[in-house]
Parts: sequence; structure tokens; C-alpha cells
Amino acid sequence: MSDCAASCLILIIPITFIGAALICLLRLSDAGARRLALLTAATGLALGTIGTISYATSGGPAIQTLTDVPWIKSLGIHFLLAVDGISLTMVMLTGIAATTGVLFSWNVKTRVKEFFALYFALIGGVYGVFMSFDLFLLFVFYELAIIPKYFLIAIWGSGEKRYAAMKLALYSFVGSALVLIGMIGTYVVSGGETMNLIELS
Repeated sequence: MSDCAASCLILIIPITFIGAALICLLRLSDAGARRLALLTAATGLALGTIGTISYATSGGPAIQTLTDVPWIKSLGIHFLLAVDGISLTMVMLTGIAATTGVLFSWNVKTRVKEFFALYFALIGGVYGVFMSFDLFLLFVFYELAIIPKYFLIAIWGSGEKRYAAMKLALYSFVGSALVLIGMIGTYVVSGGETMNLIELS
């Protein structure tokens, strides 16, 4: 994979979160918020497509590291982003879902800016989950995705939306607690030196 393609994939996460922040903070009309949302989603999809094509044609290793920066050195935790065939497929599907989701939500009329800001906070977390190859980093991105998901359902859902949002959030957090226990167990059993998924496997 070329350095340019790797950079494209790395940029997907910050661009998505920046898009969420701009939609929220800029003084945009509802139409402007929709256009910026579509631009953010389409940019993520385009960057993912460039990275996927480069990966498919590179003939390089199955797992390709995008960035690896020490984060919490004492625990061996890194800000490690990498991709393989499975994660790139999920990144592409996320890009497609994000773009089609904006189009299907085009007629949202209630608190449009807040809707799309939360929507891209969720999408950014999902992108992070699929490109994280550090177990702790993956857990952080997963937790980040739960919060906007709750508000999206509670405010813009239908039926018993607040009940449904709370139920989903509780299930997610309970599941997260079990995952955290498993993470700690895996970390201890492996020697307590790394959260790198490749090394742990």
C-alpha cells in the first residue's frame, strides 16, 4: 500500500469527527448542514475507496499498519491503526452506509444540525473500531459510538424511543463491561506488556 493510500485511510477518522464538529459549531442553515453532512460522508467513502484499491493492488502483507504511536507507555497501549481485508471491507461498508444514511435522512426537520453532528460522531467511532488494532483503542472507539447512538434514537426515533434508547444503551454498556473484563484478563495472561491485537493473537 502506498503512503498516499495509507494517509487517506488515516484521514477518514479525523475528517468524520471534524465534520461533526463543524456541523455543530458553524452557523449553518438546515440546507447547509445537509450539504456539509453529505460532503463529509462522501469524503470518507472516497478516501476508503482509494485505500481499498491500493490495498487490493499492492500485493503487500495481509495486515498493513497505518500509524503506530505510543499512547500509554506504562501499559503498552498504542494508538495503532491498521487494516486487513476484513477491516477494509467494513470501512467501505461504513462509508456506503454513512452516505446513504445522509440521503435517507435528508428530510429530517427537527434539530437538523444536532442530528447530523451526532450522526457523524457515531460514524467516526465506527470507523475507529474497524481500523483499531490495539485492543484498548478499539474499546475506546466502541464506547464513543454508544453515546451519540443513544441520543439519535431517543430524540429522532419513533414509538417508545426513549425506552428503546435506554434499553439499547444499557445492553451496550453491560456488554462493554464484560468486554473490559475479557480485555483485562487477556492483557494479564499475555504478560501485561501489550494490547496489540496481532501480538495478542
